[in-house]
Amino acid sequence: MAIKDNTNWNQLNREIHQKMTLEYNRKAVAYLQQLGERLVKYAREDKSAARHYTDRTGNLRNSIGYVVVQGGQIVKSLFNGNTTDTERNKKGDGNTIGLAYATKIAMELPTNKTYLVWVAGMEYASYVEANGYDVITGSGDWLESRVEIEREKFKRYLLSK
Repeated sequence: MAIKDNTNWNQLNREIHQKMTLEYNRKAVAYLQQLGERLVKYAREDKSAARHYTDRTGNLRNSIGYVVVQGGQIVKSLFNGNTTDTERNKKGDGNTIGLAYATKIAMELPTNKTYLVWVAGMEYASYVEANGYDVITGSGDWLESRVEIEREKFKRYLLSK
């Protein structure tokens, strides 16, 4: 008597691939969220005297934040601060403007990958940097100097449980 094999191998392979993709996507978001938080912290707090700018309203510093984009959708974000002076913030606070700018950039990205977008959303951020002050360039330089290290950390993170 022969035993019938009713296993649909193609279906099984599709299900395994789907579960692996979901796990990869989950871990990619978690890792980029952690990296985004480190970049934002660096950009907001690491201001030596030579690079420090005076942020009178708090808008510029509060406009620094990130979004993680996956499949064309923002799945995580960090824009926080406590700017409340409405007289100074008639055009909106830094948080709102930063998130709107990051969202605009995120929606221009291809939808087949996961991205980290970190920005300084105030329109005058580039002017401040052009005058020799660090708004977010320093955090970008820090990440660029660590690309290989971060890539290896991400690979290890993907293999972890």
